[in-house]
Parts: sequence; structure tokens; C-alpha cells
Amino acid sequence: MTAQVDAEPLTAALAHSPTRGEVYERVAFTFCKAATLILLTQRFALPVASGAAAIFYVLADRHGKKDTRCVLRVSLLIAAFWGAVCLVSLYATLHSLWR
Repeated sequence: MTAQVDAEPLTAALAHSPTRGEVYERVAFTFCKAATLILLTQRFALPVASGAAAIFYVLADRHGKKDTRCVLRVSLLIAAFWGAVCLVSLYATLHSLWR
């Protein structure tokens, strides 16, 4: 009986593969979030987005999520990269404002 109960959620998960519409909607929603962030932060969009990415990758690592879907695969490596991007872009943005 237990084997049948354990197999049911797996079968249900396999039975529902996303339609093309659902796949496109996921991609569209990702761009929607990015566009909203850019709209709200405008010239500070890159420092805000990269800084948030760095912070959340560090938090994910600290809470046990060591791997990721990102190309670089290692959470802390990705956090270091986006942290550097944040600092460089923030410096460039603020430097252009002070000129």
C-alpha cells in the first residue's frame, strides 16, 4: 500500500508537463519583473538588480542551497560576481551624477 501512495504524487507530477503557453508565460513574467524593476529604479537598475542578486545568492547559500540553475552553478561565486557588478555600476552611476 505504501508503494502505491508514494507513486501517486510522482505520477501526478509527470502527468502535467507545461504547455508552450505556460512556458512562454514564465519567460514573459520574468521579463515583466525585470521591466518593473527597471521602471522603478531607472538609472540605478543595474546596481539594484545585481546587488539584490548577490544578497539573495548569499542568503540561499547560508540556508543550505549550494547549487543553482545559473551557468556558474556555485551560489557564492555568483554572489561575488554580481556584488562586483553592483559596486562597479554603482560607482559609474554616481560618478556620472557628480560630474
